[in-house]
Amino acid sequence: CGAMWRLNSRVDTTKVRALNEEVPESCKQLFRSWEERLDFSKCCSSDDDDPDLIIHVPFTSDVKLKSISIIGGEDGSSPSKLKVFLNREDIDFTNVNDIPATQEWELVEDIHGHMEYNTK
Repeated sequence: CGAMWRLNSRVDTTKVRALNEEVPESCKQLFRSWEERLDFSKCCSSDDDDPDLIIHVPFTSDVKLKSISIIGGEDGSSPSKLKVFLNREDIDFTNVNDIPATQEWELVEDIHGHMEYNTK
């Protein structure tokens, strides 16, 4: 998957942004080479009081995702759900539950990047 095509080269990292990230702009480090995917010094986490994150990921060209891998932390610190909204820049915590997601997944804890979730 990741070694064949490098999606991170199509992510406009200067415009990646997150709502509720614990360390400002840490979300920009999420998109890196396949070989660096397990570098846990580069992560994006939310405040302990509010575990939800909204991450906006713009691309520099059209892309077709076939699958997605979410690498999280151990002992319950991994995300449990992922919602994807296509071509929406207006998603925030006031409307995220009112707008139907393009696709949703229930995630399992995966600290090694073995799980891939297929897209529609």
